[in-house]
Amino acid sequence: MAPQLTIALVHQPVCNRLGEEITSTVDHFDVMDGSRLALGYPIRRFYVVNDVPAQRDLVHRLLRHGQGARDDERGEFARTAWAPDLDAVIAEHVRDTGVRPSVVVTSARPGGAVTDFATARARLFAGEPMVLVFGKAWGLAPRLLDAADVRLAPIDAGTGFNHLSVRSAMAIVIDRLVGIDRG
Repeated sequence: MAPQLTIALVHQPVCNRLGEEITSTVDHFDVMDGSRLALGYPIRRFYVVNDVPAQRDLVHRLLRHGQGARDDERGEFARTAWAPDLDAVIAEHVRDTGVRPSVVVTSARPGGAVTDFATARARLFAGEPMVLVFGKAWGLAPRLLDAADVRLAPIDAGTGFNHLSVRSAMAIVIDRLVGIDRG
């Protein structure tokens, strides 16, 4: 069964380095790289979530740029969209599929009950639709982490360092969940 995986890159509510709730700005690299991940992996949609009007306009401008691609290797960003908040992402998924997805959050910070990648992957390939949520800045606000259905275990490569750029984290997590195991 093909996985039903949607990705949401959330810019609010996220935390700053002091743990305060903020809205972060959209980074064009995140939009472009997330869009490419949605082309290279079986991703239903990739959402950039930020309700600030100027940031919405930036996302739309970047997507128009990606839509005009004539290079087949680069692809078009047809699976990428903007959303004002996570509720809108979930509502669109329900509207399109008739099913509420499980909300799966990521965090570099340990805490709470976590699910390992193998278990999440098995659930996904068993047919459970999921919205996988990544946070900008210093990560998702605690209220989003606490409200999720599933919290993935932090990425651990055995070095003790796991505060990766969101682009790196998205690539690793998505590959672990839907990548082909050639091992």
